[in-house]
Amino acid sequence: MAAPTRLVLVFDRRIIRKGHHPTPGRFRTRVITDGVVPSLHIDYKNSKIKQYHKEGRALRTETTINDTRDFGLSKRLTNLAALRQIGFPANRRLLGVQRISHDPVRGAQAFLDLTAPLVGNDGTRIPGLRFGDVRVHALLQALLVHRLLPHGFTNRDLRILIAPLLGKTPEDITAGKMTYDLRRLRAHGLIQRIPKTRRYQVTDIGLQDALLFTHAHDHLLRTGLAELTDPSPPRPSPLRAAARAYQAAFDDLASYAHLAA
Repeated sequence: MAAPTRLVLVFDRRIIRKGHHPTPGRFRTRVITDGVVPSLHIDYKNSKIKQYHKEGRALRTETTINDTRDFGLSKRLTNLAALRQIGFPANRRLLGVQRISHDPVRGAQAFLDLTAPLVGNDGTRIPGLRFGDVRVHALLQALLVHRLLPHGFTNRDLRILIAPLLGKTPEDITAGKMTYDLRRLRAHGLIQRIPKTRRYQVTDIGLQDALLFTHAHDHLLRTGLAELTDPSPPRPSPLRAAARAYQAAFDDLASYAHLAA
């Protein structure tokens, strides 16, 4: 928030720091901690925004415009409505800048819902889809292919596609095992049964989860761990270099802390 480019997001004004005609005034952001109650102060020319927890209960945002000429307005009372139209949007833009793009708690719950076991209405336990499990990831890869089928897929279709992913033949996987996997996928909302048929379709959430799990496992974790653990990598790796630098810095810090103690 300290950079002038960030203040532009709040006050909706262009700030020029270089050249023959720089924007006059002071532009800064301060975060002040009084005990355990933080407060935020933003200065734009002669105007200020202060944000704090009022009485430790509610977040309060106060905007004061001390010089109307900062926004090209005179000091006449007739401009009060125009000043309100400057102040209120500034507050809303500040909250927009502060708002996070996702809810980590919701993401953690969604991951748990997919990977943890479920208990059906009849009291039976339905296993979860464990991240990193070979069979689970084979199922998810198969779902990505079956999503393209307009009329869905059957137990046999899934068995034929998943067998080579597990290094087996379709005969090695019984219909009962596939029924077990289909039940897991249905219980966790990744597939749904087409009414009055024995065919299934991949749901929207099933496609999203399958894509995310597959990419995170195959392209992020496997690739990253291969770069970090290969004793003789074929070429230099930025990830490996960063890991070594981090380890060296951590070792130096530990050594310094031990000596200081």
